[in-house]
Amino acid sequence: MSSPVKIQASQPQSYVLKLNRRTSLKWLGVMATSAVFPFVPAQLSGAGTQTLLGVASWPDLALAPVAASGYGSDPNLILPAQAPWPLTLTPAQLDLVAVLSDIIVPAEGDVPAATAVGVPEVINEWISAPYPLQQEHRAVIVPGLAWTDAESTRRFGKTFIKVSAEQQLEIVDDIAFSNPETPIDLKLPVSFFDGLRQLVAGAFFSSPEGMKDIGYMGGVPIYGDYPGPTKEAMDHLNELTKKLGLSL
Repeated sequence: MSSPVKIQASQPQSYVLKLNRRTSLKWLGVMATSAVFPFVPAQLSGAGTQTLLGVASWPDLALAPVAASGYGSDPNLILPAQAPWPLTLTPAQLDLVAVLSDIIVPAEGDVPAATAVGVPEVINEWISAPYPLQQEHRAVIVPGLAWTDAESTRRFGKTFIKVSAEQQLEIVDDIAFSNPETPIDLKLPVSFFDGLRQLVAGAFFSSPEGMKDIGYMGGVPIYGDYPGPTKEAMDHLNELTKKLGLSL
């Protein structure tokens, strides 16, 4: 089994959109230029067919390709125009992303939860974009959402957002992190959750609230040599990345 993850769970009945598409596209631009998310497994097809624990099989979904055009080679990421591609997550999938996002980044003190700043919309925008990286991620995230509901139904008779917070965390604990004891039939669910965690963290820290939480002060002029981040800022950032299962 994977190491338990000390996080909270929430159960919104239906996720309420927080951002307009222009804002979510701006965040997508920040994510695309500031981070790389290399979480796609080397092989997807057939890799999850062994059921050593009797868990749900990894779904082999035939996702229709996103045929829309992108922005081209010189997009305006400050004031993006209306998106030329449709969003692809269903309302039920967006609700599930919302619950998982708040498990990954819950509210803590003055820091809002992921859903409070619109993280699910940014993830929907990300995996709907018609670029190779985003479409590779879509091929992991969408089956992973289906697996999460299938495994929750197998264990508890209900989809993930309808079970208790304790039951949600029972599933998440099993896929939160990979270790040498992780059964083969959980390898792809673990890859899915790792990828989702990276996207949630990337979207959250692209938001104004996330930037404020790590002490980022973009757009403020500095006179003289750049002193670098303070020790307190680095300690805080290291604590956050450790909590999210990421590393700098």
